[in-house]
Amino acid sequence: MNEAEVVTLICDHLHEKHWKFWIDDHPIHKGLEFQKHSLLISGARPDIFGLNPIKQIFAVEVKGLKDYKKAIGQALTYKTGVHLSYIGGLKSQLDKISNIAISAGLGLISVDESNSGIELINPLYNISPIFLDDIKNELTVLQNQKKKNRSFSSFGRTHIINYFAPIFLFQDNMSKSRTKRGLINDLENSKWENKAYRELISGANTIGILDINEDGYTLSKIGQFCLEHFVTIGVDSLYKLQEKVNQTQRNKCVYSEFPSLAKFLQLIYFQNSDFKQFISILQNFGKAKVSSKEIIDKLIMEYPNLFLNFFVKPTTKAKAVSIFLSGKKESLMDDYRKTISDLGQYNFFFAFKRHLVHLGILSQENTIFYKKTEEIDVENDFWILGKDILI
Repeated sequence: MNEAEVVTLICDHLHEKHWKFWIDDHPIHKGLEFQKHSLLISGARPDIFGLNPIKQIFAVEVKGLKDYKKAIGQALTYKTGVHLSYIGGLKSQLDKISNIAISAGLGLISVDESNSGIELINPLYNISPIFLDDIKNELTVLQNQKKKNRSFSSFGRTHIINYFAPIFLFQDNMSKSRTKRGLINDLENSKWENKAYRELISGANTIGILDINEDGYTLSKIGQFCLEHFVTIGVDSLYKLQEKVNQTQRNKCVYSEFPSLAKFLQLIYFQNSDFKQFISILQNFGKAKVSSKEIIDKLIMEYPNLFLNFFVKPTTKAKAVSIFLSGKKESLMDDYRKTISDLGQYNFFFAFKRHLVHLGILSQENTIFYKKTEEIDVENDFWILGKDILI
């Protein structure tokens, strides 16, 4: 029985027991129909991970016919980020390492080759894994994500209010489903000044004000609330929304011109778990002025999944993952210019930072980086926090 077959039997069992789980997006699992995602825990990737029925976070290292002693080390690594860490595999093989594994606080999920029955021995509960926040946030996003690429820092150089334009296309029927082509046509017909229509729609989905399904896009509950609020404050059309954009451009921002609107938009953005987690990290430095170096170091060492989702370009994500898996994540801090040039999102230092100024999360004292990405001096590029952060 190979590893993929063992994974399938364990997942079927977990499904029957109402566990919420994902499997690693590895070539070995290519033909399996379960939800897939690559989760990093201390530079390793569990084969199965998720939440049990009482919301405890778990990870499973699965083996087929060999490498069971190696599985002990891998499962111990997962203990740094989850409440429950298991080794899954064939009963005949697990019996050989069961005493060592159980004494190390690991659990076992045994597949009986003769009748395919499953036996589960629970591990010791980890009270406070050091990387739990990163894993918990990633699972929260996975449970609610609307699209695979959810990074705010991948947003283009677009004024923040532009992302709210698509919700006005649902004004006459909030429950209607709309195709992307239909939304684009309506934005064109309305003569919305920003022509990056696809980006605006994608951004609205990332924020969470548009949902996406097989029929197209719908206005989410948050989007409905947002549209109703805009109408309440007198912004009841695309024309009036465009006026807000025009009044907050260049050296102005939403927070300086319309502070109450900026605070409202903060609340909308904080519905996204990645975004909220990132801002919490900024606050937890305990000072008003934080350097880009400090932020990057923190993400690499304690929040690798957030580092991948926020900082790394989608085209280089596989390369970044391989660095973490090699156990050489510290090498990313040896040469910041190389790391940023090879992996980084330019918009992390530009458009995303400007987004935070518009929201009032960052102060207007902040300088925005406009040069080539590899020229940035991370020790002297600062993120100065604002005074009206609503978390």
